[in-house]
Amino acid sequence: MPLDPLNLAPLTDAQARFRRDFNDFARLWQATKEDWRDDRAAEFEREYLAPLGPSLSRLASCLAEFTETLRKSQAAIDDTDQRSSELY
Repeated sequence: MPLDPLNLAPLTDAQARFRRDFNDFARLWQATKEDWRDDRAAEFEREYLAPLGPSLSRLASCLAEFTETLRKSQAAIDDTDQRSSELY
């Protein structure tokens, strides 16, 4: 009995949302920086915001890799199911 196909839409939707939301956040931060120009703003950016970009890039990469692995595993399972039904 074949498995139902995996619904990968939530993963691809999450990737798109992360990208869109981070870009929106980056635009808002740029606008905020125009008004907030002191040492505390620089410290905030350095300590909290600077690591976000690389972290989100890694997350996006991992989500893409995970999605592709799920696609490949589903294809392998489907192929195995088809071959086993041909034997009977």
